[in-house]
Amino acid sequence: MIRRPHPHEIKLLPQIENEADLRYRRAGLGRILDMPPASLASLEAGRREARLWVAVSPLNRPVGIALMKFPGGTAWLDQLSVLQCWQGRGYGSALIDRTAAAARDLGHRALHLSTYRDVPWNAPYYARRGFEEVPRREWPHVFRMQAMEENSQGHPPWRRTIMRRLLD
Repeated sequence: MIRRPHPHEIKLLPQIENEADLRYRRAGLGRILDMPPASLASLEAGRREARLWVAVSPLNRPVGIALMKFPGGTAWLDQLSVLQCWQGRGYGSALIDRTAAAARDLGHRALHLSTYRDVPWNAPYYARRGFEEVPRREWPHVFRMQAMEENSQGHPPWRRTIMRRLLD
């Protein structure tokens, strides 16, 4: 089930992101583990503004999160994380679909994200869920700024891409 998080659950969500990121070691991206998760302030703002969702286990405990932001007025899937022991059960797809529906309801024609091209649970995963790579020549200024911010955090730019899912 996908729902909005309760206020008392916000403090748990960075732990989900951190635990989900452990698998990046296998892809030679251990540096990601040194990057801070989404801040509590950002997550609380997302909760209040109805742009943060959690996937919950049968016991109603958060096992995944999706956070949408609007850089430059663009609907952006800023964070998607599912605990490793809950991956492969459709929670990530359900979180993406919920985020896409919210973006569509707000009048957006596409949902965007940045991700790694060559990591199986990144670009290939998103492509199977209706996302397509946006050629760099089509990146508006806000996307270029997003890429520069990611580069400054230590993401290798040659491995990154921006993708979009058109919302019908």
